[in-house]
Amino acid sequence: MGRTLDVLLGRTTKQTARLKSLLHLATKRIAVVRAHREVRCAQARGDVEQLLRQGHPDRALLRAEQVIRERDTLDALLLLDAYCALLADRSALLDDAHRGCPDELREAAAGLCYAAARCGDLPELQEARALLAARFGRGFASGAAELRAGCGVNAKLVQRLSTALPSLESRQMVLLEIGADKDIPVRLHSHAADSYEDPAGRSHHGHGHGHRKKGHDDDDDERRHATPRADQPEGDKAASKLTFKDVEEAAQAAFESAATAAAAAKAAIELSRAGSGSTDDRHRRNPGRAHADDETLHGGDDLADGKAIKRIGHVRNYSSDAEDLPEKKRGEEQDTPRSRPASVRTNRRL
Repeated sequence: MGRTLDVLLGRTTKQTARLKSLLHLATKRIAVVRAHREVRCAQARGDVEQLLRQGHPDRALLRAEQVIRERDTLDALLLLDAYCALLADRSALLDDAHRGCPDELREAAAGLCYAAARCGDLPELQEARALLAARFGRGFASGAAELRAGCGVNAKLVQRLSTALPSLESRQMVLLEIGADKDIPVRLHSHAADSYEDPAGRSHHGHGHGHRKKGHDDDDDERRHATPRADQPEGDKAASKLTFKDVEEAAQAAFESAATAAAAAKAAIELSRAGSGSTDDRHRRNPGRAHADDETLHGGDDLADGKAIKRIGHVRNYSSDAEDLPEKKRGEEQDTPRSRPASVRTNRRL
């Protein structure tokens, strides 16, 4: 009722009264969001403590990132709460339309305009930003949102609302702090200080190109050890083949071996079909030659005998003469009936 009376009596403008009500609602909303964030921060700290007790400092480093984000959000909410209280208490300075933004309110107004686009949990800041833009101009609101020169946004607020990944040193400090509070010895591995992988799957290195080069050298050493040498026995070769860097490399090797085995099986089937087909055609077209070839293949025990050698040569000459016959003569020879022995004709006549 007092705000309505102030508007009716001309003590304040309607926009200023609306801004004060939005700031009070934002203060209450900030208190609720802070309570939720404190619970999430406590849960993240508990997860880090549990991982440290189980001896997983690498996983604890990844979870420490959530602890840092929750802490930064809590600090940003504290600043926004202070800004809302300051603007609500000194709203009388906003009623002078002939002046721009007062210097004592510039940081608070610019901070609210900057945080309005980055705090989805506080919808009241969106309306407050529109009222501030109508009061001080759109250039003031857009300059604060885009961090232009002289916008007046506090650097601490920008840092707390930043979406950049926390540094390795800050995450290690969180681990050491939690370990000191809970009396847990913290032992950080050397490779954890060089590089780590975030939950999105991107690899990040803690120290420049030198460590990246070292990582490549380690990968080359692992691949060199994974390759079996010729002077190793079969057991050692099999053991060395099973040494892989990660699951993807092992799966790739299994896929390649399966593809090779499938290609070999397919080639064996084609060769067996081709061999069986050529043997059947050879027996059907020239039974004598096929029989001679069988004798040649199975006559290895008689090679020391001169007669066997002559017989093989005779068979080869016969086969070569048979190959020189025209196709027509072959057909005539096959159609000519074979002469029966005299003994057979004599027996039938009897």
